[in-house]
Amino acid sequence: MFKKLKNKLAKWLIGFDPEAFKKHYQDAQIRSIDGLDENYLFDFKNWSSQYNGVGTSIAIGMPNSSDSKQPTKIKIKPIDALKELETVPTLFSLTLIDEKIEILKDKAKLIVQFYPKREVEALIQRLENRKKYSESKEFFDRFQNTTEEKIDVLLEKYDLVMKTSDIFVPEFPDEAIKAMKEYTEKSELICGKKTIFYVIAEEKDFKKAYQKRDPILIVQSPFGFYYQIIGAWDKEMLLLSEL
Repeated sequence: MFKKLKNKLAKWLIGFDPEAFKKHYQDAQIRSIDGLDENYLFDFKNWSSQYNGVGTSIAIGMPNSSDSKQPTKIKIKPIDALKELETVPTLFSLTLIDEKIEILKDKAKLIVQFYPKREVEALIQRLENRKKYSESKEFFDRFQNTTEEKIDVLLEKYDLVMKTSDIFVPEFPDEAIKAMKEYTEKSELICGKKTIFYVIAEEKDFKKAYQKRDPILIVQSPFGFYYQIIGAWDKEMLLLSEL
């Protein structure tokens, strides 16, 4: 019995690839944390970041239950709040891009802990994507840019929250679905990976699937840790009961 087990272990060790095992383990860690697989770009929002401004908790826009003095937030329809979501110009340049990538690669080699190493490697991938920006510049320039900080300001003022877009997809009008499909295709063309869509809406809208809802649709850029605004819809949204 022991001899058979010993032989099986020996055969397994002969074919054992430490690097492949390490990658498999890291991929499993990533999936267990953000629920995404290797087909998606790094989701910098739902990541347990050690750096301010790089990732945030899932509860963005939600009041802190431990703080009894939370200010009352203003009720507003998301589509009406869109004009107050501050935008920024394109957040990067290609100047010295290869040098920046090499510096980040050197930093990644020096980092031991999984979380910060994962973030730096994800940023390297986004920088690599920038070198292909000109190939689809006309498409990506159609959308305005915003940041985590700008979104935080909006959510602190208004009674809105930000979560992944999945529950809204069946109701989105054709215009929104077309934009999501094209954005995904462009991202995959650049780096072979999809990117993540989020919506900003009222908390109740994430629970009631049979009433008209009016979300703001945004997407994580494949070129950096920032968002692009796809649009907002109100009366154009479909009712599931009408489908």
